[in-house]
Amino acid sequence: MNTLLFTGFCGAFFLWMGFPNDALSLPPLVLLYPVALACLGLRAPDRMAAFRYGWLTGIAGGTAVLYWLALPVHDVGGLVWPLAVPCAVFIAACLACLSGLFSLAAHALRGWTTFLSAVISGIFWYLLEETSALVLGFPWLSLSGALAAWPVMIQAADLVGAYMLSGLWVMAALLCFLPETPPRRRLVGVALAALLAVYGVFQLRNHPFTPNPTGENSFAALFVEGNIDQNKKWTPALQRKTVEAYIGLTQKALAVNPDEKILIVWPETAMPFFFDTSTQYAPLIRNLAAQNKKALLFGAPGLKKKPGGQDTVFNRAFLLGDNGATLGYYDKEHLVPFGEYLPEWLKLDFLSALLQGVGTYEAGTQARPLRYGSLALGMLICYEGIFPELAQGRVDDGANVLADISNDNWFGRTPAARQHLYLTALRAVEQNRWLLRGTNSGITAIIDPRGRLTLRGDQFVETTRLGRAEYLQGRSLYHRIAPWLLPATILACLLLLLYGRRRKR
Repeated sequence: MNTLLFTGFCGAFFLWMGFPNDALSLPPLVLLYPVALACLGLRAPDRMAAFRYGWLTGIAGGTAVLYWLALPVHDVGGLVWPLAVPCAVFIAACLACLSGLFSLAAHALRGWTTFLSAVISGIFWYLLEETSALVLGFPWLSLSGALAAWPVMIQAADLVGAYMLSGLWVMAALLCFLPETPPRRRLVGVALAALLAVYGVFQLRNHPFTPNPTGENSFAALFVEGNIDQNKKWTPALQRKTVEAYIGLTQKALAVNPDEKILIVWPETAMPFFFDTSTQYAPLIRNLAAQNKKALLFGAPGLKKKPGGQDTVFNRAFLLGDNGATLGYYDKEHLVPFGEYLPEWLKLDFLSALLQGVGTYEAGTQARPLRYGSLALGMLICYEGIFPELAQGRVDDGANVLADISNDNWFGRTPAARQHLYLTALRAVEQNRWLLRGTNSGITAIIDPRGRLTLRGDQFVETTRLGRAEYLQGRSLYHRIAPWLLPATILACLLLLLYGRRRKR
């Protein structure tokens, strides 16, 4: 029992150390987390114990990584800490079910050859991460999301996607570090890890780091961080101050670069009013774009009038042309539970404060790129940046640049913003696209198609950032095979299981 407890503690520690945290992060250590889960499953006396050990380890590690989820529940929702903290633990417990299932699978594969069990376990890890996105809707603890802080380790995401890349690294880690692995099989694990690393080095060298591209497809982007207090900006008294702050920061930055063709980017819900119906503030914003002859991308609530019924509210991204006219808008389609809507069974009064002061959002249905000249912006709003299928859809629709406007102000000075940044960086590698990330309080960034940050801002400062990016047309191998990857992997897993059972008999 003491050995199992120690293994579980080490597994939780490795998960925490792998992701950005408040102390010291070392991304490759996250690969020892599935190794610890496998060890728990192999040493558990029965199936229920295997699941339980993996689940408890997942709760401990997940809570350490995701503790910041309690902050908006306390600071915005108004719950006292004894009630807010269990909210973070609850979400960690839901995600930990996947860890429990992985330990259970390791227990079920006892007695199989180490090579076959490692391959099946790696595939199973991929399926668990895919399930986390499709079923739980919160794929925050993807191993590739931790590894993204070291771009050399995620380059194969352009071949197989972030989730399958996690599975390949799990295969390598199990073959290298499981105590039961014979020396000859360890060499296979080392070879797989070396292959992934060599491919990463090749891709990074083949695409030199270029923070300021100047080719014919390049363009400049001006990011404005208002650093506006989320708890106050929705009050009518501060709406004008918010508008004036963003206009003033933008005008000051444009005065330094008056002649360059620039795309101005303001963050998610930068404007705390209904832009479509505003007669007081909307003209000021349109004039800013028209007078400076610059396109402007920004977030604001959108409103759709329903005759005889309740109006529909959207979390919307607007694109204004250089004449101030609206070129298009995008309504966020993947909403954040408890932040932008409440499930029907949890519509309680004390949770209504989490709805950002503008009511319940509805999911959008139109995801076409926002176009300005040669630019086709594939829009992702905040949380949407962690979902591969959304970025896949944007490129399918013709996006040549990905744009993510976000707001991590809710989580204060915690690792949440860094974790979110690296999870979003995976979309650039998967889709072979530059990614623009504009935020209210940081971390603003430009990410190149190899997942490197060519521009990175600080947090909680009122400032502007000017950078450059490129629009691209080529599609990655992952983009082409993504629709068939999941069914093909399920089929391969079933065939391997049948083969393994026959061989065992």
